Amino acid sequence: MADPSRIGSQLRHFRKQRGWTQTELAERSGLKRTALGAYEEGRAEPRLAALVRLAHVLDVSLDALVLGGTEKRMEQDVRVLPIPVDRDEKSERISAVSTKAAAGYASGLGDPEWIAALPHFALPLPEVPQDRTLRFFQIEGDSMLPLPNGTWVLAEFVEEMEQIGGGRPYIISTKGDGLLFKRVENRLDREGDFMLVSNNAQFAPYAYDPAEIREAWRAIGWFSTDWPQTSADIAATLAAIKARI
Repeated sequence: MADPSRIGSQLRHFRKQRGWTQTELAERSGLKRTALGAYEEGRAEPRLAALVRLAHVLDVSLDALVLGGTEKRMEQDVRVLPIPVDRDEKSERISAVSTKAAAGYASGLGDPEWIAALPHFALPLPEVPQDRTLRFFQIEGDSMLPLPNGTWVLAEFVEEMEQIGGGRPYIISTKGDGLLFKRVENRLDREGDFMLVSNNAQFAPYAYDPAEIREAWRAIGWFSTDWPQTSADIAATLAAIKARI
């Protein structure tokens, strides 16, 4: 765990360096001034969502804010993202990125205000992990059938590039190709890349450069108002039932 007193010292240092009061920084970051004061005094340790907001507003890296490293502009990569939280800042919310919003997702990737403007909610189901960062993404196209066009995919944030793979489906946020929904094979130790595979065999697998990946989200569930396509076996069974009726 990070040292709250070190975080507080760095936070106070960067705030004063910019000539801001606690109230000004609280307003810019959307945090409560009392919470900010507790962070600076080392009486409370900010959650990742609050740290990301503060780093973005102060225009420093998370390393500089948390560990006291050299100040530098925060970079967007697979490890850093804004996260909406509820009013007491204790629980993360699940943002929903529709196909319409997907076009602006890359430009809004590191912008807490843009992410906060997305629809977000809690999903208190026993099957949904409450201790992880989750996001809903709406997919389009038919490359991942039987999941139909318009399906919402629930996914959890992946912090390390090496954790991506295993043939599981992922939402990949890229620098130039927008949001991709594919199964991923990890070939970093052999070819230095990832192999992206569609469920639909009509779409050929292809290699993908890890340097082009900005975020990775492991799919853990899905929701759709349109049922997946009926398989030949199920169709035959339904036909037999109808014949008997």
